[in-house]
Amino acid sequence: MDLWTTSASNFLNRIRSLQLKSEKMKLILTLVAFLITGLALAQDYENRPWMSLENRIGLAFGIGSVTYLDKNSSPLIYQSRPKNVRLFYNLESNTFLFSFDLDVKLGNNFPKYHKDRTLYFQEEDYKGNQEDKKFPAGGSLMAGRISVGAYYKIASTQESTFKVAVGGRIMNELFYPQGWNTGGMFNSLSLSPEAVTQHRINEHHQVTAALRIPLIALLSRLPYDNTVSAPVKKQVEGFFHHSGWTGPSKFLAPALALGYNYQINTRWGAGLNYELNWYNIQTPQPMKAQSQSLLANFHHQF
Repeated sequence: MDLWTTSASNFLNRIRSLQLKSEKMKLILTLVAFLITGLALAQDYENRPWMSLENRIGLAFGIGSVTYLDKNSSPLIYQSRPKNVRLFYNLESNTFLFSFDLDVKLGNNFPKYHKDRTLYFQEEDYKGNQEDKKFPAGGSLMAGRISVGAYYKIASTQESTFKVAVGGRIMNELFYPQGWNTGGMFNSLSLSPEAVTQHRINEHHQVTAALRIPLIALLSRLPYDNTVSAPVKKQVEGFFHHSGWTGPSKFLAPALALGYNYQINTRWGAGLNYELNWYNIQTPQPMKAQSQSLLANFHHQF
């Protein structure tokens, strides 16, 4: 009886020992699994793309200022403070960036140092009757832009928090002041190399910067006599009839863009964007312009 009891006790002890070893083995395997998962996640975190690999569409609203002097039409410096609306779309892969935006500016237009100036002139009909007329020197301004950009991410910068992508942008810009004085009017279809940089502070905050300079442009400007009449042509056709290809020597238009984005969650984000454009046009007469805009944007990722 004692022998049987001792054998049974030894048998139960062995079972308990095996159970303890089994539980310890399960614990070790669980810890190893968690460790491997953590390392994988850490590696994925370190190698994450410098922008989200998702479609992003958004709207931006803001204000700006435009100042220009067009010696082709007037010795006065004109200024506008337009409202600005922008629709944008971005797409990204591991090595490629694509962007599209449609930008519209609407506002007043007036001489910077002579806001209340009135323009007088005398009109004479075919019978010799003369009539004095007057118009305000100001008016309104409409400016629009549609552009498409494509960029390649430089692989050597992927391990750094400071990322760089290079590429180009095709853009059409319309600058259309309205009023008795139509100085400053132009349309340009340009091709620009562009560099984009970004610093991701963390998963929520990032800052970006971009610089572009057009290399070649199809430029339309009013002729020196300010007429756009042409046989069997409408006014718009007459304006574009004077189009011609030009380079930086006659159309220099560098642009700088700065941005800050805050990622609210995986689907929504917001940010601020500042853009500075400078124009130096030498045909048919010199025109210089500076445009600034500050916009708040809201975007959706999907």
